[in-house]
Amino acid sequence: MKSFYSKLLILTLSIFICSGSGYRGTLPDISTQFEYKRTSTEETQPFYKTIDETDHPAQFKNIPRENPAYIDIILKKDKSSPYINDLNDVIPLLEKLQKCIQTDGSIQKFNAIASSIIDHADYIAQKYADKPERYYISFSKLQSISAQVRSVATLRCESLVYIKYLASQGDGQIYSKESLQEQIDLLERELNMTIRILKDST
Repeated sequence: MKSFYSKLLILTLSIFICSGSGYRGTLPDISTQFEYKRTSTEETQPFYKTIDETDHPAQFKNIPRENPAYIDIILKKDKSSPYINDLNDVIPLLEKLQKCIQTDGSIQKFNAIASSIIDHADYIAQKYADKPERYYISFSKLQSISAQVRSVATLRCESLVYIKYLASQGDGQIYSKESLQEQIDLLERELNMTIRILKDST
């Protein structure tokens, strides 16, 4: 009999525990805080208005590196490294020499630009001789192109003086029109590569 009452007691307690009464209070009304979700008609606007715009995105202008105001205000403010600033000073000179070669400019113009490049390269070589920048690829490439520019400029000047005396001898071959053009073409290829490297570094 005791076991019957025990089982009945356990069953009654189980029913009472499992049937819990739960929360009987009132919940706060938060519907007003989410009203905008139901009534908002605003839609996300696409970045491009027409399909045509995705096929023809806006054209961006090249960086005006020859403009001192732009260099001082924009580039030098964002990148305060003196080395970067020095590279930005020499890039327009390299581009001028590149254009001079492409337009078949005079020897005088070529040499004037070449002289400026050599001066800038020498200045950078002295300024960063004992600094980590001397290990940069851009530093090495600038010094290399400076030496090549000096060599071609010297060769072109010498050709004006010596070609008439050496034309009939084997020594004059280095001053021939074909030989000079070969050196200029090689310089142009190196200029293109150097400009890319320097621009990537700034």
